[in-house]
Amino acid sequence: MKALVFNYKLYRLALSKILGTVYLKGYLSKLGAVRLKEVSFPKLKSNNWLIVKTKYCGICGSDQKQIFLDGNIDNPITALLSWPQTLGHEAVGIVDKVGKSSNLKPGDRVALNPWISCEPREIKPICSACEDGNKYLCRNFTKGILTPGIHSGTSRDATGGFAEFFPAHETMAIKIPDSVSWEQAVLSDPFSVVLHSILKVELREGSICGVYGCGNLGLLTIQFLKSIYEDITVIAIARFPHQIEMAKKFGADLVIKSSPPSRVIESVGDYLNCDIYYLKKNKPWLLEGIDFLFDTVASAETLETGLRIVKSRLVDFKNNKERSGVTVLTGVHVPKRFEWTPWYFKEINIIGSNAFAIENFEGTREHAYYHYFRLLEEGRIDPTPIISHKFLLKDYKKAFVTARNQEKFKSIKVKFYFD
Repeated sequence: MKALVFNYKLYRLALSKILGTVYLKGYLSKLGAVRLKEVSFPKLKSNNWLIVKTKYCGICGSDQKQIFLDGNIDNPITALLSWPQTLGHEAVGIVDKVGKSSNLKPGDRVALNPWISCEPREIKPICSACEDGNKYLCRNFTKGILTPGIHSGTSRDATGGFAEFFPAHETMAIKIPDSVSWEQAVLSDPFSVVLHSILKVELREGSICGVYGCGNLGLLTIQFLKSIYEDITVIAIARFPHQIEMAKKFGADLVIKSSPPSRVIESVGDYLNCDIYYLKKNKPWLLEGIDFLFDTVASAETLETGLRIVKSRLVDFKNNKERSGVTVLTGVHVPKRFEWTPWYFKEINIIGSNAFAIENFEGTREHAYYHYFRLLEEGRIDPTPIISHKFLLKDYKKAFVTARNQEKFKSIKVKFYFD
């Protein structure tokens, strides 16, 4: 079968980097780290595993960053990975083959829950994180019956959805309700990332929320905040005109162009009628401002600007709840120095938000995908307008260039589809 394979070889990484500096498709050269090639059909790892025929697979921001080598070679997470990799963790498809112990059957439509934690690795007893439902914090990502990897596409054994078929443990294959379309189902993963991040804080009536970045996660965050909560003000910060348009469509109360950062800060201050403090003209900051900021970019620039627009921390000590002064990070970016004095001065709480899990939401504790499916069935959300482009796997170079060059192609969510 055909699969898009990423091989972590230093000479290939070097060639990708050199060619990529000349032209964008250089990162995708046959001489580089990623190639479309014939690979063996996936095998059942045990009686609890199954094989899925891929229908769609979305391109995640993390996939892009890996393909275009946006990262440091000493990133600590690489200690939990193995190569070669077939990327793609935002996958949906049709069950093709099942092990003897699986509760699913051929023909079932499923969405990939990608974490290859204790249960897929057949480790008993499972670790405390998995027992609590937090599989993304599993303590055994390098153990068990699989090679190292945190989710499908990052392990040599648990290949992802950038292929015609992919393997999954039965706990990783979540059945899609008949009422949910393929287009909706392929957004299960990014929507769940957003749900998990929003549940990191306790919003209240009148909360002022900021969303920094209006790519996939940012736009989904805006729609969730405006569709699910009442009397929440959402200030969005977007880079490109088509993102601004979509942010408004999803209900953002104010959309600010992301450049220059000084204007972002002044716009927030003007909109909220806050005092604006200046040391230099291009370095203003606020003491009042946004209560909760969801940073889906997490670059040095967005971190620094975010610290300047988030309100000084307020806590409801009686109920032990944060009332303001919180930044939640769902973005991943190359580390770089930034001016962080407002972090300690305003006592801002910066929270990392990693993927998704079993979530407590609206009085129910269940996997994030099930919350998503319920909201779809109730007609309370519809994130599919963010799907902007689709490509066959053979056109992967066009797909990744389109996903990367958002301004030129007006791209948001780019996905692969399979015949």
